[in-house]
Amino acid sequence: MNLHSLLETAIKAARTTGTVLKNGADRQISLCDKNDVKLAADLDSEQLIRRELAGTQLPVFGEELGGDPTLYETPGAYYWVVDPLDGTFNYQRGQPLTCVSIGLMCGDKPVLGVIYNFNAEELYAGIVGEGMTLNGNAVVPAWANEISQACLMTGFPALADKSPSALMPFIEEVGKFKKIRMIGTAALAVAYVACGRADVYSENNTNLWDVAAGMALVLAAGGHVKLTPTGKRALNFNLRCAANAAWL
Repeated sequence: MNLHSLLETAIKAARTTGTVLKNGADRQISLCDKNDVKLAADLDSEQLIRRELAGTQLPVFGEELGGDPTLYETPGAYYWVVDPLDGTFNYQRGQPLTCVSIGLMCGDKPVLGVIYNFNAEELYAGIVGEGMTLNGNAVVPAWANEISQACLMTGFPALADKSPSALMPFIEEVGKFKKIRMIGTAALAVAYVACGRADVYSENNTNLWDVAAGMALVLAAGGHVKLTPTGKRALNFNLRCAANAAWL
């Protein structure tokens, strides 16, 4: 398994897809309910990424077109996990924080990740055990040493319970940190932790396609990841990524 070759393929797929999205993909709404929005661009982007990855002959699990969820429970099984447009609502509204996310997993282990913020032209890439880069330059994150000085990235998934009782544990949690940020894209938020722009990412009921690439980047940068299945549906997890293992 040539991971460097696979990384280059993922980088090319992310850049190609990001260029299409930046230049104005189809923003026609295909789904809109009280919790979420989907655009034609979501599906079009995943189809493009799948074509770019086809030469690797590895299976793909994507947000829009699905795949085989049992791969996560299959030791030694390599497969791509794709979120073709993370931050769809941001994209629809013209907010710049959105990205293409492509991760490679081996069973339940992140292997490599590529996240491309096409509006900022920032490409995060890394292989677990080999470090990460931002636009080709090696990154050594300067993370906070104390949780009281740390920046927490977080978010609410589309189906999150936002009732007062459900929010109380969240409120107690965020009080430990110096700053809290929500940017509307889990993939990019986790990439921010990996490169040292933040120190912790925490979200419950997130999906593997949102965070597979980002987890690989955090691990590649020397951080720590705790992924716990919720049991609510396939590939749905509570995630904690942190600079310090004690913060998991």
